Amino acid sequence: MMNLNIEVDIKLNDNVTNSTIIEIFQFMIEFSKKIAHADPKVWYFCGDSQEEAMNFKAFENGVPTDFFKNEYNFNNMEAIWAGDDNALVIVNNGISSVYKLEFDLRRVVNFNFDMLIDFISESTIKFNLIDIRIDTNNYSYNQNNVFPDRLPVGWMLYLNKKITQQQLPMAAELIDIENKKNSGTLIISTDHVFDGSNKDDIKKANEIEIQLTALGLLPLYNEIYN
Repeated sequence: MMNLNIEVDIKLNDNVTNSTIIEIFQFMIEFSKKIAHADPKVWYFCGDSQEEAMNFKAFENGVPTDFFKNEYNFNNMEAIWAGDDNALVIVNNGISSVYKLEFDLRRVVNFNFDMLIDFISESTIKFNLIDIRIDTNNYSYNQNNVFPDRLPVGWMLYLNKKITQQQLPMAAELIDIENKKNSGTLIISTDHVFDGSNKDDIKKANEIEIQLTALGLLPLYNEIYN
């Protein structure tokens, strides 16, 4: 059992509509189901209380509700949730065209690694990516990464940069990504399911963070969001 966190930074054009947000959430829901077998029947919007939130359904049986399609207005941030274990978030800082998609999947039991790799591949085809960050068991939340002002490596980090094994020999695997929208590298820190609370796994991710920073390849947060 583990907690899985996925963050994807993408660029969207200025014309972000309800249809855009619905399409992105549907993509996120579908892969939540494939990666973690998270298949709740209803996803809710957030509210001031759980009781209030239960009145505002976002998706039911995979289909956006009439409220979502006809009455909802996106205002820089939206989160939908299903029970205590599943939350999906879309955030924009209101300044740039960068949107962060966040998956918070807790107490994952039936994890599917191949589907996670498929999700990354599909994301590189669907979105204009800046980065993808994947960690487990609160690696980033507990600030186990080396540089608080830079992206964490955690288990996996995709960057729109070509990185070679010679540059990063301590990484378990580097996967080259090349398509019409993105050209970069997926860094996988360990050859097993990463545990963000395990000292050896933390050490490995930290080594990669230090090496990437020494090479000038690990972005600062303010380079992405400002």
